[in-house]
Amino acid sequence: MSDIAIDLGTANTLIHVKGKGIVFNEATAIAYDELTNAVIAFGNVAAEMIGRTPPSIRVVRPLSTGVVSDFAAARNYLQLAIRQVARYKRFSPHRIVIGVPSRISGAELKTFQDALDSSKIAKVYAVQEPVAAAIGSDLDFARPLGCLVIDVGAGTTDIAMMSLGRVVDSRSLRIGAEALVAAFANYMRNVRRMNVGDRTAEQFLHEYGQAKMLDKSTGYINGVDMKTGLPAEIPVHADEIFNSIKEPISLIVAELRLLLDSVPPDLAADILREGIHLTGGGSLLKGLPELLEEQTNLKCHHVSDPMQAVVFGCGKILDNMELFKFVLEAMPDEIRGTVS
Repeated sequence: MSDIAIDLGTANTLIHVKGKGIVFNEATAIAYDELTNAVIAFGNVAAEMIGRTPPSIRVVRPLSTGVVSDFAAARNYLQLAIRQVARYKRFSPHRIVIGVPSRISGAELKTFQDALDSSKIAKVYAVQEPVAAAIGSDLDFARPLGCLVIDVGAGTTDIAMMSLGRVVDSRSLRIGAEALVAAFANYMRNVRRMNVGDRTAEQFLHEYGQAKMLDKSTGYINGVDMKTGLPAEIPVHADEIFNSIKEPISLIVAELRLLLDSVPPDLAADILREGIHLTGGGSLLKGLPELLEEQTNLKCHHVSDPMQAVVFGCGKILDNMELFKFVLEAMPDEIRGTVS
């Protein structure tokens, strides 16, 4: 049987094939010809087109805030990605483990499953992303000891308290790196009267964004001056950048504090010793560990590979499905439909 692990993210998708490791790491984007509705590109090539296409080309990001927002685009994208990395064998259909946000609804889970459903897939299993990240980072949460993981992705932030191999409590916010980009772009338009593209804003925040004021450097950003209608480059001061993204970050902090307030005292004591484990691309925002430490009085550190921890974890689950069966959710066949 051909086994595949997928971390289908709002911004990027990673695919791990059993026995081969990570074989696909590309942007979650797909481009269509508007006249024929034919796919002309997907992955990084499609993402490079965003904001630069003529009217005859449409670029779609199939996920929004961590869940499928365009079913047809998600299905096309996944079929193309899987076809690129895994050869289909008629009598050995694919078995798939996919990472999903914590507290995903039944309808949203079914949308993920349906987007993957085809005659070439035998079974689809889902695992919560912070759980997969813990497994992929070799965190031992099977002991009677609290383990707290925060996965900050592009579309969602998932917080999970685990112990004895199970999730004790979890939170999921539809806030991630994309919310920071949107907040900054809105600030530039509404306050600085500068129209900045999303990709430009994202690249700027990668370099100058910070959750806690650690660096007072001034950055320069390109866009269109809304007063003159002409291209321009303007300086943006560190305090402006910090304040423009402060609100969505404060919501993540508030949700973390709510979870900590609800866990049993003994688990809270464990976290005091073990600290908070950060994963996901959004967790690499400068100053985030320092801010969380300041707000919670808990040690905060990144896992060994924040960008790939989820797909590594899904891959490890594939290697030993029996050992990790308790973390998996499988959509019943009568709901998914009969696999041909």
